[in-house]
Amino acid sequence: MIPYPAKTLTDLAVRIATDIAPATNNNFAAADSGLITGLLLSMAQDYERAVYNPMADIEEIKALCEDILALPAADSAALQALPECREFLDAESASLMLSDVTALHARGLELLISIHSWAEEHHADINLAVWQLLRRHSERNKFDTPGP
Repeated sequence: MIPYPAKTLTDLAVRIATDIAPATNNNFAAADSGLITGLLLSMAQDYERAVYNPMADIEEIKALCEDILALPAADSAALQALPECREFLDAESASLMLSDVTALHARGLELLISIHSWAEEHHADINLAVWQLLRRHSERNKFDTPGP
């Protein structure tokens, strides 16, 4: 086992950028080294947050489901289009293996699409909440890359 995989990937990227790329004698090899360096740095960042970010999304989608299920009875007819909310509140990842977390996350994102579709027509506040969740999701998942 590699005890600090993100650091290992970063170290590999730095080695390529500082030792291998400068030693290349053609533009293709230099460009290829730069691309591989960038990918390794992105993989290092993604590795660190591979479980945390999807779990954060899952918790936010569950909170949104709770908000939807707490809407007044006047909205209950429209809510019948979203029975998945009740089911998703009880859903748990089978394990902390990345594949299991990813499966639950995918299910949550599919539900989020349904919620968003419903909210665009029926509930402006929930629609806004979906957009805010998507903004937080994108901020959590953006890559911090060096450059100008």
